[in-house]
Amino acid sequence: MKSYTFILLFVCFVILLNSCKKESQGDIPEARINTADVVVSEDASGSIVKLTVSLSASYDDEVTLDYSTRDSTAIAGENYQAASGTLSFGPGIKTASFDIGILHDTADKQDLYFTVRFSNPVNAELPNSIMKVKIANVDYSNLVWSDEFEADALNTSWWNYEQGNNNGWGNNELEVYTNLVENVHLDSGYLHITALNPSPQSYTSGRLTTLGKKEFTYGRIDIRAKMPIGQGIWPALWMLGSNITSVSWPKCGEIDIMEYLGHQPATVYGTVHWDENGHKYEGGNKSLSSGTFHEGFHVFTLIWTSNRLRWLLDNQQFYERERRNISYFPFDLPQFLIFNVAVGGNWPGMPDGTTVFPQHMIVDYVRVYQ
Repeated sequence: MKSYTFILLFVCFVILLNSCKKESQGDIPEARINTADVVVSEDASGSIVKLTVSLSASYDDEVTLDYSTRDSTAIAGENYQAASGTLSFGPGIKTASFDIGILHDTADKQDLYFTVRFSNPVNAELPNSIMKVKIANVDYSNLVWSDEFEADALNTSWWNYEQGNNNGWGNNELEVYTNLVENVHLDSGYLHITALNPSPQSYTSGRLTTLGKKEFTYGRIDIRAKMPIGQGIWPALWMLGSNITSVSWPKCGEIDIMEYLGHQPATVYGTVHWDENGHKYEGGNKSLSSGTFHEGFHVFTLIWTSNRLRWLLDNQQFYERERRNISYFPFDLPQFLIFNVAVGGNWPGMPDGTTVFPQHMIVDYVRVYQ
């Protein structure tokens, strides 16, 4: 009788132990496949798309899934590198990822697609087995917006006038921006932004934005313009994240397509600003082999993809920053354009006796391709 009681108690203990183990382990998880398109940019030097699968819950045993790529409009070996293998989640791990190489094909001028198929789940359920990847074309040959400045007056359905001094715009600038024709006007197919010195120690100028009217995410932006000249003159063609009113600067991200210092008339700068527990920035510059930017028109270009930013002068690249170089990359969201001519400030310094007014930044056109 005692032996029977002991066996019965042992069996109950084993059942209870297994029940506790199952309760702690829970039901097998779902492997969650992203059903929305995964988007990666096609870049001239190639890029990588990282694909991630998440489990609905952690599991005490290893979870595995097989995966393999399948052609659609994108062709393995031409547009992407075929891949297959097994994705493994260690005990307690909820996410796993793998990389697929993206190839550049200049013959294609459209977005292309391929799929990744998942199969043979071990210790997981697989309610959806297909992930679609879009290779976004970045040859950017489709003109989506331009202003050729051929009208009689500025198109205010596209452009805003920013006015005032705004406490020096964070740079101890001296100018007061206005909407007066003396500071901003169109003439013979050109936009003129003019800095004036109407009285001693008083400066006016123009600052235009496309905030809320023309905003863009990725593309090629070409701006043909001629620069002013002189100590303390600081024109810029640049962009800010449209979410600046909610996240502030520099979290919104800033892309300076072209900046120029009037006392260095043969050099232009391209810079990117972002937040990384404080303001961070990196940039490059380009100098003319002869002449100045005041003497003639030049084309300033930004090529902006989800993977990199490239700056060009007269269609020749002079600077590049890749996504991996920019922590907390804020450039996957819309940005708006800003054209302005500042006077004074921390970087250019103040006007002096050599500075002659008026000074004009003259813009022939702005063109955005996607």
